[in-house]
Amino acid sequence: MAGYVVAGLCSQWRASDGFRTWRFRCAHALEIAGELRRVTRLRTSPASWIFSKAERIAVPAPGVLVVRLQFPWRRFPYALTTVAAAPRDVAGPFRLVRGSRNRVELARNGIRLVFRRLSGIAVLRALGRGELDEAPVPLGDVGLFRTDPATLRVRSLLAIDLVSFRAGAVPQDVRRVYWQTADRSDYQALVAQGGAALAFGLAGEAAKEDPAASRRARKSIPSLPSLDVRIAVPHDSTLQYGVRLLYAQWRDLGLGPRLVATGDRAEADFRRASAAYPQEEALLGSLGLATGLGDDDQRGAFERLDADLRRSADVIPVCWIADARWVSPRLRGWSEDVLGDVDYTRVTIGS
Repeated sequence: MAGYVVAGLCSQWRASDGFRTWRFRCAHALEIAGELRRVTRLRTSPASWIFSKAERIAVPAPGVLVVRLQFPWRRFPYALTTVAAAPRDVAGPFRLVRGSRNRVELARNGIRLVFRRLSGIAVLRALGRGELDEAPVPLGDVGLFRTDPATLRVRSLLAIDLVSFRAGAVPQDVRRVYWQTADRSDYQALVAQGGAALAFGLAGEAAKEDPAASRRARKSIPSLPSLDVRIAVPHDSTLQYGVRLLYAQWRDLGLGPRLVATGDRAEADFRRASAAYPQEEALLGSLGLATGLGDDDQRGAFERLDADLRRSADVIPVCWIADARWVSPRLRGWSEDVLGDVDYTRVTIGS
């Protein structure tokens, strides 16, 4: 939960060849190797970018996993903490009692966990009836719970909402105007509800808002070519709600955004990028922007990347993500990490 690599399926690891070759001692080395090879073939997997960089995945001896990489990667052991690296047939700390699309029941040491899929209004009703011990707060309803800080937990995550332009689809001067005029403040207030920070970069010491640059961008709009910029939006109610705030601002300024469904022809994409493990490099890697992976201190590489992205305006960072959850006071030891994960093995139930 603190963001450090600890022994789990693998108990030891060491690097050689300048952090290009990693050797792990694992109880289920064959199963893990098979899972890593499978993920390299799944281009839509959130972890595909990690393991596609492997030149070789082998088990040269029982209990020994060797991964040979294309380049130095100092923090590669974090890769094996991702869900995608876990063999599906290896038992975890909880036993699956029963499961379906809308309900999963787990058990461990006399403790029963039941996860239910509920709509936003159903969550509020279930909370009102005392039927839940933990629940994500529905979009727009955080204010209902702020009077009780003992039960409202808001956690900033290593995830960000952004617009990315497809290569060669939109001229740079148009992209830069979209970047400078994105309505981040309304997005933060209405979607993140003040629980997350405005985003002006993806990593490093991100630049702050520049009101003068925004004013110049607004004045330049009449001189820009009249272009429809189709922005593909995934089928996600939160993202669809949020992107309409950006859309309204850009339309009011005289720009030509159009919102289309994912899969339709588009010049840009609106998406939520999230890290697969608790390091900034994992967030960048999910966007195809892996940099400085072999560096002990990546700060300089991150800042150069952010500066390049601000100049090119290929990516418009909008807002960092915060997860708001209602957590019953009787759940002791409950905490959430920067990936939005909770270690339920540490949770006990009080009276």
